Amino acid sequence: MARRAGVSQSAYSRIERGRLASVKVSTLARIACSLDAELVLDLRYQGGRIDRLIDRAHAALVQYLLRQLEAAGWQSIVEFSFNVFGERGSVDVLAWHAPTRTLLIVEVKSRILDLQALLLSLGRKLRLVPNEARRELGWDAEAVGRILLVPGSTEARRLIERHRAIFDASLPAGTPAVCQWIRDPRGPIAGVWLVSREVLRDVR
Repeated sequence: MARRAGVSQSAYSRIERGRLASVKVSTLARIACSLDAELVLDLRYQGGRIDRLIDRAHAALVQYLLRQLEAAGWQSIVEFSFNVFGERGSVDVLAWHAPTRTLLIVEVKSRILDLQALLLSLGRKLRLVPNEARRELGWDAEAVGRILLVPGSTEARRLIERHRAIFDASLPAGTPAVCQWIRDPRGPIAGVWLVSREVLRDVR
């Protein structure tokens, strides 16, 4: 097995005995490949897994959003799933403002990791979800809004500025305009809502 993986016998022996302190990740990857296995690294931070921290941030954003929507008279559904001829997915928060017959599609991200994939996902939901909301929920929308909700971190702000032309074309409305629209939706909107970390810390 050591020969198949291209590592020394001594290195392979140390790994078998669980002595990994001086072993390179590339060596583990070669051994995993030779076994037709997948190498999975589980990064931990302050005693907890990173994905738990991300989930916590995502949950805080959703909780904050639901409170704001409820206060403004919206009905909300978390994780609205759809499957239209094999095109499937889910909307983080789907909301309905009955007085103005306005549908809102919200993409919630604790971090923006892949802007292109995010915009493609939002575009697919804008194309498919209004018909599904009409069919499944009876929400027959006259206007549809789409919002990206993210923490107002320095990282997020820099990313938006770095790709300003893309955001201006796809999600042009900023936080003040989005918040005003939530309170009084008139027609469609496409924008980014940045939520301060101070606000999120107070969310329970």
